[in-house]
Amino acid sequence: MKEVRKTEEKLTEERLTEERDQKRESKEKMKDSQIKNVAGNHYDKYNSKNPIEQKLMRGFFGCVSSLFDIVKKDGDPSRVLEAGCGEGVFTAFVAKEFKKARIEAFDVEDIVIEKAVANYADLNIDFYTGSIYDTGKEDDSIPLVICSEVLEHLEDPVRALRELVRIGSVYIFVSVPHEPIWRILNMCRFKYLKDLGNTPGHINHYSKKGFLKLIEKAGGCEVAAYKRSLPWQMALLKITNGR
Repeated sequence: MKEVRKTEEKLTEERLTEERDQKRESKEKMKDSQIKNVAGNHYDKYNSKNPIEQKLMRGFFGCVSSLFDIVKKDGDPSRVLEAGCGEGVFTAFVAKEFKKARIEAFDVEDIVIEKAVANYADLNIDFYTGSIYDTGKEDDSIPLVICSEVLEHLEDPVRALRELVRIGSVYIFVSVPHEPIWRILNMCRFKYLKDLGNTPGHINHYSKKGFLKLIEKAGGCEVAAYKRSLPWQMALLKITNGR
């Protein structure tokens, strides 16, 4: 009887140890898939009352629309995914550009997604929390993938872009600040002087050459169109993946 009890206790202990190991392994995998996402200053440039900033934003959205027109020439995408959607302002713009598409958008922070859901409850957008390093989507499953103002915050932007290439089937839209113009303009308005104009959270800084080099390093795509809109730069990428 004692031996049976000892055997049961041993099995219970082994089972608990196994469960603890599985939980630890799961946490390590989650940590590895997300790496560190450096938070920015969360400045709401989209809804600024400053007339100069408003003009810059009109220029930005005008350039984005011109690239989206290229996408539409191949037929409206049935599905669009935005990686790093923030509070959903840009996602809402995308939803109006592609009215017939199923729009999905994710960000790494729960609180940000909650705000996006609250802000755009009237739009048919599927907001959720997720990782740009491991989207959980199938290969070649998204006709248009969008990544706007995200790569400058990431510790491994190449890995992130490769994941977007993996899940993309036709196009990827990417935009980042155009450096060093971005930091120069910040200093002209006496912002972040101690950091030489670097916006909090920006750990990657792309000139045109650096931006195109990043795209080349990611592989699996080619630049279909490149545009600049002070102080941003953007590219529409055509998925190749050897096809």
